[in-house]
Amino acid sequence: MKYRLTLDYTVPEGTLAPYFDALRQGRALAARCASCGTTSFPPRPVCGACGGREMAWQALTGRARVVRRADSENGAFALARFDGADELATVALANPAERQAAGRLVAPPDARPGLWLHLENEDDDHA
Repeated sequence: MKYRLTLDYTVPEGTLAPYFDALRQGRALAARCASCGTTSFPPRPVCGACGGREMAWQALTGRARVVRRADSENGAFALARFDGADELATVALANPAERQAAGRLVAPPDARPGLWLHLENEDDDHA
């Protein structure tokens, strides 16, 4: 079934504005719970582990390992664990022809929403 859908959607940034600012620059900014120490990326205003509401910003390296990958004719996506984060994140793969199991967060191409991972060798050290 083919169906064309056009949608203009605005995500209110609110308390997560620092995360979105970092994301637009290709940087990973997580939230660390003051109560239990769980680090969430993407961040959340309330801790998913303990329900704590006191969160502090924590910069991550942006490196991630692919846990599961799904390829389609419209792109490739993965569940990834970012270094320093306790939870998995869903990412779009910026270079889906590559088959590496690790990558680095990059700024969204063409201002497209979401988390984008550029696959690269684990020993690559790009800033």
